Amino acid sequence: MALLSETIAQQIVLEMEKIIERNINIMNETGVIIASKDTERIGNFHEGALKVIQEGEPVPIYSDLSHQGSKAGMNMPIFFKGALIGVIGITGDPDEISDYAKIIHKMTEVMVKEAYVSQELELEKSVRERFVHEWMRRQWSNRSDFLLRAKTLQIEMATSRQVLLFELVHLKEKQDSELARQERLRSIMKEVGDMLGIGPHDILVLWQSNQFVLLKQEPSASYPSQVKECLRRLCNNQIGIHCGIGRQQHDMDGAVKSFEEAQQALFFARQKQQSVVAFNDLGIESIVYQIPEAVKNDFVERFFPVFHDTKHRQLVESVKVFLEHGQSIASASDALFIHKNTLQYRLKKMEQLTGFDPRKFQDAALYWLALAFLEKQ
Repeated sequence: MALLSETIAQQIVLEMEKIIERNINIMNETGVIIASKDTERIGNFHEGALKVIQEGEPVPIYSDLSHQGSKAGMNMPIFFKGALIGVIGITGDPDEISDYAKIIHKMTEVMVKEAYVSQELELEKSVRERFVHEWMRRQWSNRSDFLLRAKTLQIEMATSRQVLLFELVHLKEKQDSELARQERLRSIMKEVGDMLGIGPHDILVLWQSNQFVLLKQEPSASYPSQVKECLRRLCNNQIGIHCGIGRQQHDMDGAVKSFEEAQQALFFARQKQQSVVAFNDLGIESIVYQIPEAVKNDFVERFFPVFHDTKHRQLVESVKVFLEHGQSIASASDALFIHKNTLQYRLKKMEQLTGFDPRKFQDAALYWLALAFLEKQ
């Protein structure tokens, strides 16, 4: 990690411009100008800076001609943790700018330290993010080594966690650059974290290009309600977002199971157009979710090929509403705005086409499964 990169150096120069109306240059450890108010000088060799690096002391220059690539001014070493990492120079008469130079020099070293701390935090965030990705995907080869990494990152593994997976709606569809989308996702992730209150042992990281995941340690029973309120407020701010919540599970493997449950719950939140779905609230849908697609397709093709025929769409919809209303002819016909006899006719017609009577409990279960399989697709 570069302690004094061109980006950091230029940021320092821009900040110093607000304080002093003189040209400021920053040179690297080889004496090359890497940032300057006078951008035409960037990339040029600065002999005065090289002398500072060699001697480790400030070097005043009184003439534009005395040192190659240098102008009159004060040049001072930039130290970080005892090491000389660069030079800052201020153009002008050294005697006149001496006091300014001391202030600028001190501020520069403070800003370098702040930049270093910021880089360290970003690096730690990246390492934690990668660790969580490997954890949730079960990508550890040696359990003991993985637990040691967790300890190094100060991540508690022998605890109960509930995993929440958030997904922003339409984020991928926006015409912004990938960097802009990532910044927006991080901004919303932080906003959600602030609303929910992230504890010292909670983990909140990006997951995919439009998703982020929260590993909540020992949440209260009311936590799902807090999440719903949080997302309601976001929706009021025109931010479309879904959330799937897994069950609270214990230890390293339990957290992965909770994550997988959150993935299932998120799928149904997306499908049902609901802001939040908890795995605990899912019924047989959670079983349907785990059945391989090939098995589902084979089931529908063998028993209900009529479901794929668009000319029978009205019959299929009638059966679906009939089942949703507890096989009540009266309730279903009211919901469909048709006469009871019309619904009876449609159900009888479906029996003739499939060989299964949706009015019988055993056959209705098969219809329900087939409809659930199609809905999953």
